[in-house]
Amino acid sequence: MNRNNKWLVLGNPNICRHTDSLHKIGFVSWVQKSYPFEIGDNVYLYINGAVRFKTTVEAAVDHREDSEFWIGKAPQHPTFRLRLLKELDGNDLSENELKQFGFKGGRSLRHYIHHNTELLEYIDSLFE
Repeated sequence: MNRNNKWLVLGNPNICRHTDSLHKIGFVSWVQKSYPFEIGDNVYLYINGAVRFKTTVEAAVDHREDSEFWIGKAPQHPTFRLRLLKELDGNDLSENELKQFGFKGGRSLRHYIHHNTELLEYIDSLFE
């Protein structure tokens, strides 16, 4: 069953160069163990103080495919392939803008956000 859920996650540029991965190979690998994504779900990446990327869960694979973009040694475990759909420039989805919809700041993304449908629908509207 494909739920087509929306998720907001934190991409930490001190751990992995997600932006470079998205630009060069068109996707990032995201650990399966901690995220209940399904194929077809949309995942928004919050990087450097703003939501920058809309991706879709394209596949579940048994290894990491973006190791070359990790700052240190990349962990090897099952991942989801998050395919780039669209990138936003500017600060339309900055932390201050998102707070209007109940966003608690970047630190709140230590765990994904998926229950705040108003926030996620607002983010989705700017990617259309």
